[in-house]
Amino acid sequence: MNIREHDRTMMRRALDLAARGSGFVSPNPMVGAVIADANGTVLSEGYHREYGGDHAEVEALRKVAGSDLSNATLYVTLEPCNHQGKTLPCSDLIIESGIGRVVTTMRDPNPLVNGRGNKRLREAGLEVVVGVLENEARKLKEAWIHFVRTGKPYVTIKVAQSLDGYIALPGGESQWITGEMARQYVHKLRGAADAVMVGTRTALQDNPSLTVRYDMPGRSPRRVVLDRSLELPPDLKLFTDEFKTNTTVFIGEDMAEHPQAYKLRDAGITVEAISVEGNPDNLRLDRVINRLGEMELTSVLVEGGAAVIDTMIAEDLADKLILFIAPKLLGHGIKSFQRLAVDRLDQATILNIHRTELVGEDIMVTGYLK
Repeated sequence: MNIREHDRTMMRRALDLAARGSGFVSPNPMVGAVIADANGTVLSEGYHREYGGDHAEVEALRKVAGSDLSNATLYVTLEPCNHQGKTLPCSDLIIESGIGRVVTTMRDPNPLVNGRGNKRLREAGLEVVVGVLENEARKLKEAWIHFVRTGKPYVTIKVAQSLDGYIALPGGESQWITGEMARQYVHKLRGAADAVMVGTRTALQDNPSLTVRYDMPGRSPRRVVLDRSLELPPDLKLFTDEFKTNTTVFIGEDMAEHPQAYKLRDAGITVEAISVEGNPDNLRLDRVINRLGEMELTSVLVEGGAAVIDTMIAEDLADKLILFIAPKLLGHGIKSFQRLAVDRLDQATILNIHRTELVGEDIMVTGYLK
């Protein structure tokens, strides 16, 4: 095995470690680290476990403290930081460890780092290699990279539909179009997201909990519900269960002083009033997304309803689409993406398909919207 292939093997392991932080480290990035000697023997491993906790490099270096690392290599899935944040600069700790070589996937896009960490290491005499499995690292950190660059959360749309394109029966019944394994997978998506968002009709029709179940890893995300005119009854699970203080309701600015808004606040629920200028009948979803970014929510999973999903796509606010297609024919009902209707084929929304796979008996299509 040549050194290039060996570097890839070690970095794959570091990326696997990094992924263990999914759902726990945001708004920090997922990072993994592996320390190996000159013969390729792994000496130590680490990963960023939770927000505010030790960085991956720190955890890995602590396990081999006092060892001679002059001929060892540190593999880390992101450029080591070179600034004081919640923890000490990793670049200084790496230099102090005496390690001779550092291999990373990519530069840190955070303006506080962005090449400074690598520069600090090189100035101290370390060999620094950048770009090993960079594409894989960018895929793993896509939500965080988007947030760092734009200040807005990465928006993933989740849709479940029948084979003939219906997301619900005419009366609104939609539980359950997809099978058990697909439903479990959605809880995995929730566990990886900072927030889960639904519209007024979905909250009213389904009375969802929007929590993470099935023993899936990750924190239960912030639950976001859009209720422009405070139409939702106060006895919904989102407003009454044990996680109610983890619920945010977006209402119209003109409803900020409504008695129901005060009742929600008194119950410990966060109420965000959004300007409806230019769109008096509905919330401006672009302003909702901007506000979620200000709340340091790096990723949002949108689970419905149809109007919210279609508006997100039409207004170029969504980044990824995950479409579950059940092997069922309903024949009638509420069509998916109906509000995206175009007059000509060249006006169609284009999906860049990333992956298609079976999840139980259902087909899952994952694609990018921009």
